[in-house]
Amino acid sequence: MPSELKEKTLDTPEVKGKSKKFLLLTDIPPCRNFTAGLVLDQLCSFLPEGSISCFTVLNRELDPEVTHKEITSVTVSKPKEHKPRHFPGRLGALESFFAERYTDKITVSRIARQAAEFGKKSAADAVWCVVQGQTMIRLANQVADLMNVPLLTQVWDPPTWWLRANKVDSWSQKLILADFASAMSKSHRLAAASWAMAEDYERLYGCRAIPVIPSLDAALAKSPATKVNREDELTIGMAGQFYSNSEWENLLLTFKHANWKIGNRHVKVKVLGRNLSLSSNTPMNVEYLGWRNQAETIEVLSQLDILYCAYWFDPIFKEEASLSFPSKLTTYLAAGRPVFFHGPEYASPAKFLKQHNAGVLCHDLARSSIYNELEKLASNPDLYKQLAENGSKAFHEHLTLSTMRKNFAEFLSLRSEDLK
Repeated sequence: MPSELKEKTLDTPEVKGKSKKFLLLTDIPPCRNFTAGLVLDQLCSFLPEGSISCFTVLNRELDPEVTHKEITSVTVSKPKEHKPRHFPGRLGALESFFAERYTDKITVSRIARQAAEFGKKSAADAVWCVVQGQTMIRLANQVADLMNVPLLTQVWDPPTWWLRANKVDSWSQKLILADFASAMSKSHRLAAASWAMAEDYERLYGCRAIPVIPSLDAALAKSPATKVNREDELTIGMAGQFYSNSEWENLLLTFKHANWKIGNRHVKVKVLGRNLSLSSNTPMNVEYLGWRNQAETIEVLSQLDILYCAYWFDPIFKEEASLSFPSKLTTYLAAGRPVFFHGPEYASPAKFLKQHNAGVLCHDLARSSIYNELEKLASNPDLYKQLAENGSKAFHEHLTLSTMRKNFAEFLSLRSEDLK
């Protein structure tokens, strides 16, 4: 912890000695069909009944399967964060800027007042805000100030990714990033998406940052594999969102140029997730299984040979690659199969896998590198067994609910015994 870091506590005279109540301010409620919602579903399960209320600012195009119906909740529509531009060049940027200013000063301010009023009626002692996108960044500061209570922030990804994806103009980006820095600095605690993010944000913003990593029940974990399933086949699994299309396309091109074989084994790829985009004028051996719940996903992946995790090589995504941590990696390690990581050395999951010797790391887009690393893993039984064992050990040491629960209690300034 940096020497200049100031420890903050939620034990103000008004709340000391009584059970704390939290207003969860989020754009995805606890649910069972979105990654962020699954994590929140688990975190809310740690909290005693009656200690939380939830205010959701929901994208109207989403339809979450909400869990925790016992939580008092309000849902409002999120303003569009990807605003169309009707003019080219600088005129379009000006159009975006004024649209963002209107959203900030009028729409978000109105939502902030609604959230603060709801939080006060719920007798919340603190705001727990999931900071994702410009709307939630703006709300974090405003709602905590209106309620005059401490702010606790949780960050899934650095904000730059969201702003680029929604083509926010550069002037608005500067204002939004300033709001983000203000929210982080004001936070009594920060729940970070990775160990690297916790270290980086604590240094940058001077607030206590705790890694709260997407984790799973240890009972869902499978025994580590001891060898590839068959001598004539290699099955490769991919689950969850596609962060990096170019890496995925290079993987498929590798198989195409190798006639869908690694060594003497025929390659079969199985994909689990909400969507899959494919195009090819030659035969492919890809099976799309659609979305499955966590237990089903782990069960399917545990029957495959190698699990594929890609992260961005493009330097424009360096911050995201360095600081984010994919929930799919937790799922992969719980499945007990070796991980094939395809991304830069500085990526957060690459560092984790290297530290625990829990996967094969391919830091190259070249098809020869992809092929050689896969062949090395498939043809070396001792390496295959060791990586599977190490991955399972890393899961049980760092990515189970017991660790997540302990870190979540620290984030909320609670004792472990205060949680369920």
